[in-house]
Amino acid sequence: MDPGVGPTPIGSVPIVEEATAVQIASLIDVWWGSFNSDFIQRIYPQTVEGRLWLQRAFKRSLNAVPSPRDPTTKYVIVRNPEDGAPVAIAVYRIIPAGCDPERRSWRVRWSGFEDLPSIHEDILADFFDPMEKTQTYLLGDRAHIHLEALGTIEAHQKKGYGTALIKWGTNLADGMGVECYLDASPVGRPLYEANGYVVQDVSAVLEKPAGAPMVRPRKR
Repeated sequence: MDPGVGPTPIGSVPIVEEATAVQIASLIDVWWGSFNSDFIQRIYPQTVEGRLWLQRAFKRSLNAVPSPRDPTTKYVIVRNPEDGAPVAIAVYRIIPAGCDPERRSWRVRWSGFEDLPSIHEDILADFFDPMEKTQTYLLGDRAHIHLEALGTIEAHQKKGYGTALIKWGTNLADGMGVECYLDASPVGRPLYEANGYVVQDVSAVLEKPAGAPMVRPRKR
């Protein structure tokens, strides 16, 4: 449990809260517990170097000084009501209108691996480049909220934590009057559709996207 934070009462509505830099170790534990397939471990290896890379990326985002020209990253979590430990995570990127594609590139977001031999740029490019291509195709330079990642540790799934984290982002987008974007896995797609996301046709720019590009229209 994080210092000074008590557990959420059992049976209560999931409480979503923004994480801070002092919680980075816990964030990585949730990340690894949620995203642990063989495919994902090629992207985010669960090794000493992989942990160091995540530490750098999370620290950079959480300590960044906000700029109206640059994307802002928000890490939001839900805790286990029994002991207060984080068990679900969502990562949101708030993209301002007119943001230069280079400023929101994964190469800026996930930099800091040049001295880590087990982190391979070609693998990262194969994973991230197609998603950036469809995101740019669908949203252009419009302001939007990008749900970059959503996961719950397996033992705590089916408890509404994912829905609570999605609604945190859609409420934020509605307050800003902007669209939402994500790339959905087959397993996650029904949950996103239930929360207003719609699968998009990106065949004009990508023949076979790895995930399903989805957009939630802005509320007028």
